[in-house]
Amino acid sequence: MDAPQHSKMEHPWMSKMGQPRELKMEQPREMKVLALGLPRTGTLSMARALTILGYENVHHTIDHFEERTWRQLSQAADASFPSLPTYTGTPFSRKDWDKMYGSCEGVTECAAMFAPQLIDAYPDAKVVLVIRDFDKWFKSMDETIIMGMWSPLAHFFASVIHPILNLTSIKTIRKLTLGFFQADSPAAARKNARRIHEQHHQTIIDRVPKDRLLLYRMGDGWDPICAFLDKPIPPQAFPYINEAAELKRSTAKLLWSQLKEATRIAGAWGIFAAGLGVLFKRVF
Repeated sequence: MDAPQHSKMEHPWMSKMGQPRELKMEQPREMKVLALGLPRTGTLSMARALTILGYENVHHTIDHFEERTWRQLSQAADASFPSLPTYTGTPFSRKDWDKMYGSCEGVTECAAMFAPQLIDAYPDAKVVLVIRDFDKWFKSMDETIIMGMWSPLAHFFASVIHPILNLTSIKTIRKLTLGFFQADSPAAARKNARRIHEQHHQTIIDRVPKDRLLLYRMGDGWDPICAFLDKPIPPQAFPYINEAAELKRSTAKLLWSQLKEATRIAGAWGIFAAGLGVLFKRVF
């Protein structure tokens, strides 16, 4: 039994959580900084730091949660990760990347999963590689992303709520995770994590000229990044943000809004019936 299908509808929150009612033409900007530390390495802190330094529209998915973003990331994964069953074999062009990042002067977080492609697409951008010790990084990555995206709650939303609302974020995050870790399951992603973590860093170090690359650790403060980017040191402290707490808060708010809207469209009994159908398929 599939989740009930409904015609596309406009919702008051769609411009933030779903498909925008009207896509405005965004101002094209020159890509200046590729912050290619992996998710769970302080990417939100880095995004805020780059914004303080004057870079416009720094990309982090917490700030760019539109459905359009997730569909673009899904297409980028299909073009970039050969281990995916949906792999197209046709790499993204600079024009393709500009559709997603062309209005940004800096990128962080999910962009790091496409590090080689973005380094080639934006050869004049400076690269900041935030490095976090593997054990601490993977513990956070596993608890937040892998366990979170394959939890019963995530499965319910991906299988029942998101089809009603025509949303794809959970499925896209799963695709990005498996594609980046060259895996076909969460267990395989865990098994490959250390190798991919080391490979990610080495690939960037090998591809980027030394004068365009900064190796950075959270806690280093403003001095090295300002010197590297030729920016004056701001008067305020470097913005260290509890990203896990912010992600938990924003996700809870988001899912609650989606659940209410799906219930309004399909009705409580419709949600219940669809949920039972998903459960039936998993059991039998």
